[in-house]
Amino acid sequence: MGDDETCIVSPHAVVKTHGTAAAAELIVDAVRRVGADRVVVGVPTRADGTLGPAARRSEVLAQSLRELGIEVALQPEYLSTNEARRRARSIGRPQTRPVDDLAAQIILEDYLAALPSDPPVED
Repeated sequence: MGDDETCIVSPHAVVKTHGTAAAAELIVDAVRRVGADRVVVGVPTRADGTLGPAARRSEVLAQSLRELGIEVALQPEYLSTNEARRRARSIGRPQTRPVDDLAAQIILEDYLAALPSDPPVED
């Protein structure tokens, strides 16, 4: 979860599901429970910026969420899991613990950092 005004991001939850429909339902429930404006879905890319093999799954999830009435933003992401592993090591997290929460945090941080900032207000 993140705030586009403060750019503070923190992991919300990692859930295991079987299938896109089940994942979409869980996400919609969480969105409604916390009052989020939109969901940011990471789209895996290659080093050259082209879509990676898992990109289609991200696009299918995004479409399922849209069909359920949720606003979705797609965020290209490259090596977020590697960065998440680095962060996990830096905080002393056991290597056996998954880093999905940290990878999602990185994706959302990148999305928020790319948002246009409001122009300064002149007196």
